[in-house]
Amino acid sequence: MRLIPLNRVPDGATLGKDVASGRADGMPLLRRGTTLTPKFVGALLKAGIHAVYIDDEETRGIDPATVLSDETRSAATAAVSRAFETASGALAAGQPLSAEAIGELEAVAARMAEEIAEINDFALALGDLSAADGYTLQHSVDVAALGLLVGQRLFKYRGYTDYMGRQSWQRIDQRLTRLGLGLLLHDIGKLAVPQEILNKPGKLDPAEWEIMKTHPVAGTELLRSDLISPLIKVVVRSHHERWEGGGYPDDKSEGEIHELARIAAVADVYDAVTSERVYAPARPPHVGVRIIREGRGTAFDAEVVDIFSQIVAPFPAGNPIELNDGRSGVVSEVVEGQIDRPIVRVLGDGAPYELDLGEHPDVLITGWEDMDPTGDRIPARA
Repeated sequence: MRLIPLNRVPDGATLGKDVASGRADGMPLLRRGTTLTPKFVGALLKAGIHAVYIDDEETRGIDPATVLSDETRSAATAAVSRAFETASGALAAGQPLSAEAIGELEAVAARMAEEIAEINDFALALGDLSAADGYTLQHSVDVAALGLLVGQRLFKYRGYTDYMGRQSWQRIDQRLTRLGLGLLLHDIGKLAVPQEILNKPGKLDPAEWEIMKTHPVAGTELLRSDLISPLIKVVVRSHHERWEGGGYPDDKSEGEIHELARIAAVADVYDAVTSERVYAPARPPHVGVRIIREGRGTAFDAEVVDIFSQIVAPFPAGNPIELNDGRSGVVSEVVEGQIDRPIVRVLGDGAPYELDLGEHPDVLITGWEDMDPTGDRIPARA
């Protein structure tokens, strides 16, 4: 299986993975196994999809592992959709989000945390290829999945910081559930932002930007019930704070930013960069990884970035890759300990064969290890 731009999909190719719609019922735009005719390709392009996974003989056996099962992803998407619908009514009535909506999301967050805790793999396929108009729901789920993945590894490594500032390993599962719930709700305050601002194709003007920056506070206001843990609220309020300051809404820095919000900041930016949005195309994983790594110690907590860098590959399995000696192919496997040096299935050079970049230090990945400038920056509208 390989990821391929839609404009290069051969007529009659077989779709390797579902293309998500972002709908609450989980119904995909196209199901895995569909034959990609020009009609289907045109419909996907119209929906804002620019790349798909296809199955073919050359990449047989390459199967990108996902963070969440299809069933858990579908349940999470449905729960987030219902919570956002409930929140819209609550916002109009000046009321907080209902306990019922929070309870359903908490159960989903616990399910996600439990499933991710059982994962032994790393360098997983982190996001779902989905239509741009389904961004809000899919982004909420994908950010929660990535944040939980990072949180699991971080807390296992050194515990978490409790309210007294002490390192603790007690009830980590509860801590992760609250992190997951905060991540599922991190953008709920965008319900208070006009759609014409949220979906504006170009750059926001200063007045629009000030409105956009109100969404963390608006989200916290929807969660103002005393029954909701402060840990959940701090993720929603502070996921746009930046390590060296300059973030919003409170311009906090370093240790002033809650540990869970520091995890959220990394997960939010990475998924925003690599997702299809109405106002920006999806960038490949290596661009998202580079942005996070280059923000280490400036935009993001260095410790969180270090954990992220151990488990999020710039070139996951199934992704196309170009080498500096003119060869190209598809990543077939990412080996722990050499996350930047995957095994590549070389194509177009006779019969396909595997090339372990860990054993060939002279072969570089074009646009990554040769450090060509990308001009990529942390997106303002994550």
